Amino acid sequence: MRTPSEIGRIKLPIQRLHLEVTSHCNFACEFCPDSKMERGRGFMDFALLRRILDETAEKGLASTVLFHLMGEPLLYPQLFDAVAYASNKGLETIVTTNGALLTEEVLDDLRAAGLTKIILSLQTPDEKSFEMRGAKGLEFTTYSEQVRGIARKVMREGGISLELSFLSSPLRKLILPVMADVSIADTTGSLRKFLSVWADNVLKGTEFEGELVGLRRRLRRVRSFKQNTVQLTPDLTFTTRVMGDWSEHSIDKGVRARVGYCPGIRENFGVLWNGDIVFCCVDYEGRTSVGNIKDMTLEDALAGPAMQGAIAAFDKLRIVHPHCQRCIGDKNHLNTLVRQVGSIVYFKGVKKFFKKKEADGKVCGERPLSTRSRVQEKERL
Repeated sequence: MRTPSEIGRIKLPIQRLHLEVTSHCNFACEFCPDSKMERGRGFMDFALLRRILDETAEKGLASTVLFHLMGEPLLYPQLFDAVAYASNKGLETIVTTNGALLTEEVLDDLRAAGLTKIILSLQTPDEKSFEMRGAKGLEFTTYSEQVRGIARKVMREGGISLELSFLSSPLRKLILPVMADVSIADTTGSLRKFLSVWADNVLKGTEFEGELVGLRRRLRRVRSFKQNTVQLTPDLTFTTRVMGDWSEHSIDKGVRARVGYCPGIRENFGVLWNGDIVFCCVDYEGRTSVGNIKDMTLEDALAGPAMQGAIAAFDKLRIVHPHCQRCIGDKNHLNTLVRQVGSIVYFKGVKKFFKKKEADGKVCGERPLSTRSRVQEKERL
């Protein structure tokens, strides 16, 4: 069966399909909209999940399936089967998890199922910030030791990629006025310090300890006000991103944006646990739903007037969908103006610039492996 190279204005394959296998979560993070979410909670029917994966693979709609939108995917009883099914279809597979349920046995099962990558949302790097996670009955020391053990197992055994993801909150009173008291690595200095501490935590006492000297030099290029990628070993990566107002995206904040840009849809789209098809991974309420997979195909959804119209408008730097207008809008005209201009500058300029730098190996995260690491990687493969 010949697959199309594009659907209207959407080039295929799209980078990521977000599959929300469950909307339930065992954490209650202050910076997450979970507590505000009004739609029903549940688990995706496995037959429905297979149908989505079948079409995705057969039509080449997406290159990677990311088992997460809202919720904690490790709560999904058939996650290993879901990963194996997608992997057998030739799809790259990623699980994003808070890590509380990620034991070494679970890691082994995910790797056996063919999982490509785990994104472990460490986010809060110390005991004080961990209090924001609402992880009842779980102490930070226990959590950090578990994360450390998982990282070391991945470094030792390979066969799967692990990304430890951190947050930073620079200029939070401007970017996060509704959460002005939320503080995680506010400055470049504090972010570098946290990353250095965690690098020591996972590398010391391992065969990669000798990488620490060079790693600390590269950490000097990390900035709190941008996304950073730092490669520690062939299988372990640190990433950082700026904390945004995700929990406010579905709230009518006063002044809706009319101009701006978002790459959404072209880079990712999602299917909620009940089958609703949505524009992007930040639509936690399903406000952009264009229909349900039970009644239509993914291809029909991507080709439909809602998605194609939104993309056509963004190409002209216009915003037409009410959810997108709320997402980029803000509480007053000045803030909305800043966010509108910022969306264009960031997505059309800054993000593309750093993506090119990463592709060229000119940022801290994309470096050639050391001679020893190259040998280890070659032996492992």
